[in-house]
Amino acid sequence: MAGAAAPAEQISVSYRPGIKPMAYYITLLFNGLVTGGFLAMMSLGMSIIFGMMRVVNFMHGSMFMLGAVVVFVFGSYFGLSLWFGFFVAAILVGLLGVILERTLIKRLYGLDLAYILILTFGLSLIVEDIVRMFFGVTSAPFLVPDMLKGAVNLGFAFYPKYRLFVVVVSVVLCAGTWFALERTRLGALIRAASERPNLLKCFGGNVPLLISGTFFFASALAGLAGALAAPIRNVSPFMGEEMINFVFAVVVAGGMGSIAGSVVMGFGSGLVSAIAAIFYAPAATAVIYILMLVVLVVRPGGIFRGIDISHFALHYTPISERARRLFMSPPAALVALAAGLVLPWLVYPVLATDILLWGLFAVGFDLLFAFGGLLSFGQAAYWGTSAYVTGILMVWVGVPMPLAVIGGVFASTLAGTLFGFIVARKKGIYFSMITFAFASVVYFIVNEFADYTGGEDGLHGVIRTPLFGIDLRNDHVFYYACLIAVGLTIALVLRLLKSPYGMALLGARENERRMMSIGYNVYGLRVKAYALSCFICSIAGALYALNHQFVTLETVAWRASGDPIMMTLLGGAGTIFGPFLGGGIVLLMRNTLSSITDSGSLFIGLLFVAIVMLFRRGILGEIVHHWIDRRSATGLGPNHDTSQPEKAPMKVAGIGGIADA
Repeated sequence: MAGAAAPAEQISVSYRPGIKPMAYYITLLFNGLVTGGFLAMMSLGMSIIFGMMRVVNFMHGSMFMLGAVVVFVFGSYFGLSLWFGFFVAAILVGLLGVILERTLIKRLYGLDLAYILILTFGLSLIVEDIVRMFFGVTSAPFLVPDMLKGAVNLGFAFYPKYRLFVVVVSVVLCAGTWFALERTRLGALIRAASERPNLLKCFGGNVPLLISGTFFFASALAGLAGALAAPIRNVSPFMGEEMINFVFAVVVAGGMGSIAGSVVMGFGSGLVSAIAAIFYAPAATAVIYILMLVVLVVRPGGIFRGIDISHFALHYTPISERARRLFMSPPAALVALAAGLVLPWLVYPVLATDILLWGLFAVGFDLLFAFGGLLSFGQAAYWGTSAYVTGILMVWVGVPMPLAVIGGVFASTLAGTLFGFIVARKKGIYFSMITFAFASVVYFIVNEFADYTGGEDGLHGVIRTPLFGIDLRNDHVFYYACLIAVGLTIALVLRLLKSPYGMALLGARENERRMMSIGYNVYGLRVKAYALSCFICSIAGALYALNHQFVTLETVAWRASGDPIMMTLLGGAGTIFGPFLGGGIVLLMRNTLSSITDSGSLFIGLLFVAIVMLFRRGILGEIVHHWIDRRSATGLGPNHDTSQPEKAPMKVAGIGGIADA
């Protein structure tokens, strides 16, 4: 992690008599400035991209990693100096950013922001896995040039020259970027291309060139940050994954699109992380997320109030109303039930149960996304909390299995409901990131209480016991018990979506102001939706712990929040049963690929890209809409499908004009 990563270069510190404590603290603060410099440069690039194109780029962490890898490869295998490596890393990573923007990201301008976020997430998985195939984990202190080796006497301690160099370079680059964007003609053109692209085009401005140039600079900045980090951090394919988590927190807390906010919060977060490490080293990681949570609660929109996204449209699903009614009909439920009955005879029962439970987990996410218009990146907090509480009650307290499951579901749902009162007022990327931050804090808590949770070793001994004379230790029997629980939960979801509450929730997603004008409490609707989502995820999490009879940190890791998103979009958002189909495809792919190759993330990333670029309605959504179109074409029914994302995209401020330009 950014705040806790062990540097490859050791720091030599000597103290004068009588001032050792103060020197120690100041040295740690300098270390915080180094970390803050990396965060500021990364956050600056992400803010520029968001401010210019309204793109939340998950690839930014991979750009950081690629910069470090390029420097290492050129220095280790070709003997080139670090100075030349800085230049090459910035240029190559910048060009990669432009290529991805021109070939893939450009095609999604004008659509829901969630599509771009998911596309760049998939691309990051692809890049990370490709690098992992050829590159391991290594340290590279030998890359430091001779003139930057050794330490400088600061009066109270000797501090490495190279680290001071990193601080100076990051400050100069951040200040120079701010000046260029705010005080020069080029900066004025970039702002004009962001705010009034069509008008700028009328005056002869080359808007596409400005867009590509901006993406190049932001990507090059991330690559340069990685190159600077290479001599003092372990270079690995996963270092970008560690960094992007913090960068999101910094950008959101500083204010999305705010240049000053990203820089100040970047350095500030590094310092806060260093101060936290003085008192409790593991807290250096969690404190950045806690800082973001506090900032967004006290000052929505970030400290520097970046781009106003309060008017941005909620996330939507391209499923038409007619298709949605079809999926919510009794025949669709009967077909799904029939598939569930035969599933454990087609694949081994433990995997079949996983498909059921991951599908239910994805339904919990989809309730917020497709019906509430809210993209959550933190539902793993409730899936994992329920699993851990259930396991702890059984293993450490000796609570009977049924009561432990109830306790796990209740505790997790209660936590989600209380957090829902805070998060339900957020929208767009702020909602996504605050849920992501909360899940990261939950991960930190679970990892720190290793005496009860097992930490990295996991919690073992969650043994299934007979229930009402039924032997749940048999995997087939347990599958059908889970099928009953899942079936009852889906029946509840369908009942609620068909009720006045469900119609009101959909209405609030379609037109929030209209619903408020006729007397609906939109905030209350979303709190209830968030609580219901947590309840569904909690049921799945508790049963998942029983299925595997142990719980690991992976259940609360940030990737566990990404899986239900992928499953939902693959099967079809808003289709109710699509998440189960998506879950089955993803789990079967992983199960098959694990016995063939260790490049599972590469194929999952390709799947993400395929979903976003080829079939945004998902598999079930595309099948049903194709059937509806055929019936309409043959005169068997009216064509009510007016939600083609390609023909009628959900416009977001700034993007539509850029796409047209």
